[in-house]
Amino acid sequence: MTLRSIIIKNIKGNLNKFIMYYLSNAFVVMVFFIFANFLLNPDVKNVKKMGQMGATTSSIMYLCEVIIIVFALVFTNYSISSFLKSREKEFGLLSMFGLTKRDIRRYVMSENFIVSMISILTGLLLGIIFSKLFFMAISVILVLDTELPLKISFMAIALTILCFLVLFQGTTFALSCKIKNNNIIELLKGSRIAKPLPKFSKRKAILAIVLILMGYIMAIISGGAIILTMFPILGITVWGTYLLYSQFSVYFTSKLQNNKKVFYKGINMITLSQIIYKLKDNARILFAVSILSAVTLTASASVYSFQKILQKQTSLNYPQDISFIENGLNSHEIIRPERVENVLKTSTNGIEYKNKIVLIKSESVSPFVNEVSRYKNSNNRDFYIISNKDYNILAKEQGKESIKVNSGDVVVRAYSFDATQNKKVFSYNKDFRLSVYGENTKWNLKEEIGGGIINQDAKCSNTAVISDKDFEKLKNKLGSNKLCVYYSYNIKNWMKSEKAVKKLKAEIPSEMQVRFTQRILDFSQIMQGMSIFFFIGTFISILFFIASGSILYFKLFNEVQKDKQEFIALEKIGMPIEEVKKILSIQCFVMFFLPFVVAFAHTSFAIKALSNILGTSLSLYLMIIVGIYLVLQIIYYNFAKSMYVRQINSWN
Repeated sequence: MTLRSIIIKNIKGNLNKFIMYYLSNAFVVMVFFIFANFLLNPDVKNVKKMGQMGATTSSIMYLCEVIIIVFALVFTNYSISSFLKSREKEFGLLSMFGLTKRDIRRYVMSENFIVSMISILTGLLLGIIFSKLFFMAISVILVLDTELPLKISFMAIALTILCFLVLFQGTTFALSCKIKNNNIIELLKGSRIAKPLPKFSKRKAILAIVLILMGYIMAIISGGAIILTMFPILGITVWGTYLLYSQFSVYFTSKLQNNKKVFYKGINMITLSQIIYKLKDNARILFAVSILSAVTLTASASVYSFQKILQKQTSLNYPQDISFIENGLNSHEIIRPERVENVLKTSTNGIEYKNKIVLIKSESVSPFVNEVSRYKNSNNRDFYIISNKDYNILAKEQGKESIKVNSGDVVVRAYSFDATQNKKVFSYNKDFRLSVYGENTKWNLKEEIGGGIINQDAKCSNTAVISDKDFEKLKNKLGSNKLCVYYSYNIKNWMKSEKAVKKLKAEIPSEMQVRFTQRILDFSQIMQGMSIFFFIGTFISILFFIASGSILYFKLFNEVQKDKQEFIALEKIGMPIEEVKKILSIQCFVMFFLPFVVAFAHTSFAIKALSNILGTSLSLYLMIIVGIYLVLQIIYYNFAKSMYVRQINSWN
């Protein structure tokens, strides 16, 4: 029997162990190649074609390539070291048949070379297939005039093969040099050497909970100072998490063992005895997976939340998709409404709402106007006065509550710039005065509401709502040329109105552009940047997710031989196969979902700290991301459990 035949038979025999290592490596190679192929594309280097956002995207991807290499190094190092450790018995047999340590090292190197090359070639093939989708997605996100052409770079292929071949083989060689020089008997015993009862420190177990709670409390109370306290919080929480697995988990399960009612109930005796060893043995693995998962969840939830907040804030300050204000009742200096309607009907999905509303310009002359100027993003002087009737028409269209304003009262709608509608700018002074073309008027400030009812103009003018009777009095005092007419349009599916808006802007005189407002162009530009981060972040998050699952998968299968012997013994003494499977399921469940629970707790408090800074709740966005992650985790868990149970049952 040659060394080559031994290698091939070994790969076939250990297919369950190699499959996740192979798939994980293939995915890493695929992502690296897609990014490299994008960066080496000649059109990507053309800044004029790609724009500034394209240049930013390229810079981010260079950073991602470095992250992928570092990640692959750590992941490969762990995977190979786990393989070598779990195969001590195999190395003992090879030594007994006359193979030297040098032969075993060559055997390991050759074996890993085959798996590595298959992984690299698979990753390259998948990368070439999915590069087209990646280029299409980037073209859509950056809103390029033409789609980026797919060009397969031979430099990217060569770079990918070289980087990962050196990485995989270099790591394998370094780790194979550390194969123990134990005698054959010790190698053959392998993991069958009896383990002592796991030890723990009660003080350290309590310290774990104290540190984690301290980190959570600091995150909540830090508020705006979170930038200064972030690293201390991170250090405290990470330390507490490590102690949670290495000390508290063993302490907790030991307490359950000492509780006779719990310990002697059903299969708990065997389950708890197994879990206490697994938690202690896998403390570092579970710790690493928890931190990795927490980073993935926090990053994904943060970027997704920012996207949704920007969308919400844009809708808050720009309730209409398109609007413009004409000075004078019969003036059409900017553009004729008929022309706007014609463009919107032909270039969009149609008009949902259109309005023509009379407004009156005014200025606040309240004595507290300078006092509220500390809100730097707010214009506290300029106002448009609107009638109660017209306000309620707009409110109904926007799904907002209608209001009732009595004569002499005023309700102010102030623009909000900090992601919350609860910031009050004017409400602490009920004496509200407005100057209308030099005539001062005094009002009783009844209520202040955040966000606009009409679109925010260049001056960020706020809106004052007065009774219909008071509005008619003011209107009659002014000539038609001193009144303003607000034209507004809401479009079906406004996210696809960019071409129509650009067409309208091109027809408006440059000096009148300031009086034309829309929300799609600015929103689209901001969302481009956020989408790039979210899109690339998704790739990295998937990478981290697969790493977390694969690490747990490897750990399960590295101990499968030992576990198999234990469960064979249990079946031989009469334990039903259903109960054996139940024990296996509980063990797998703890290994896969305990890190998820810890990561979810860490992420929840991190997002809560972010919520406090932004002044708005991010819980819904967090739950969406966590829900997606949980579904993927359940799929991964069921796959790993089925493979694990099948391997345990293979002795039959």
